[in-house]
Amino acid sequence: MAIPTHSREAEAARRFLEASRNVDQAFRAAQQAAFGDLDPARSHGAAQSRLDFALDELARAEALFDSVTRVQGRRRAPASLDA
Repeated sequence: MAIPTHSREAEAARRFLEASRNVDQAFRAAQQAAFGDLDPARSHGAAQSRLDFALDELARAEALFDSVTRVQGRRRAPASLDA
């Protein structure tokens, strides 16, 4: 069951978490391809591509999360003390 998100921060955190899970699954698949009983050449190449894609998505999700939390932090920051 999907839980609706109500803020940009929550959506960015959800995306980051999902990307992290995808990296874990892709890494496990790459390990299985490298050390398992499957055709190593074919399965390892596909698993490596999947892992590369998952890592790229994780980097994008991290950048989005950082951007959203930075913007939200500026909105909530108290007035400057340099007066």
